[in-house]
Amino acid sequence: MATADLKDIRGIVLREFKYKESSKIIEVFTKDMGKISINCQGVLKKNSKNLALTNRFILASFDLYRSGKDFYGLREGLVINPYYKSNKNFDIILYKSAVCDLLLRTIDHIQVETVFTLLTNSFDAFEKAEKNYINIFLGFFLKYISFSGFKPNFKTCGICGKNIRGKYLYFSPSESSVICDECKDQVFDKVFMTYEEFIYFNKLLYTRSEDLEDINLVENYPKIGKIIIDYCLSNLDLGTYPSLEWVKKALERNVNVL
Repeated sequence: MATADLKDIRGIVLREFKYKESSKIIEVFTKDMGKISINCQGVLKKNSKNLALTNRFILASFDLYRSGKDFYGLREGLVINPYYKSNKNFDIILYKSAVCDLLLRTIDHIQVETVFTLLTNSFDAFEKAEKNYINIFLGFFLKYISFSGFKPNFKTCGICGKNIRGKYLYFSPSESSVICDECKDQVFDKVFMTYEEFIYFNKLLYTRSEDLEDINLVENYPKIGKIIIDYCLSNLDLGTYPSLEWVKKALERNVNVL
């Protein structure tokens, strides 16, 4: 039984699946409420006006009613951005899947609006980009882990505190920091980076989502991608998952990641 109405709830559909004969359940990341589940009754019936609201990766405004403590029902709504172009690109679909599956596996009640802005900015960037889609994906992961309290330090050595200089640089996931050459033997999980790789890593974090496609890929960008992915999973206490494994395999093959 409906107990309250909620209007103009903006969100991106993270996942959709069929429910009973003619309905769907969608999981949505919203600007004001974080992740919610919505029962979309009858949307698979012929001529349903709400079917477009249940497609994965779309941004929409939903009018809802509460049907339980943590569950909602769909009345109607409006698709704000269907992301037609990027939702037809296989590589971008791969990246979006990994992003959405990450959000489905994590909870962030404190910075919901910030994460929602990051998500929509990233989806807008995917829609407009003509190249370097991997930058947008990696930039999302880095910014998201930073919002979760694990922002990597690129300015000073995580051991001695000195400003980072020189061509011999390392990144330590356990220290969440770059490490200078003099301190490298004091950490067990250091990964060597060239200066070009360090600059690329740094730019992925500090560049706006809409500008990430303009960052040139370094020669060994798959290594940086793996460092970022593993760093995020470790600090979020997550295991890997299928859509992310596809991204990692693509990075390993160094193909289809433009």
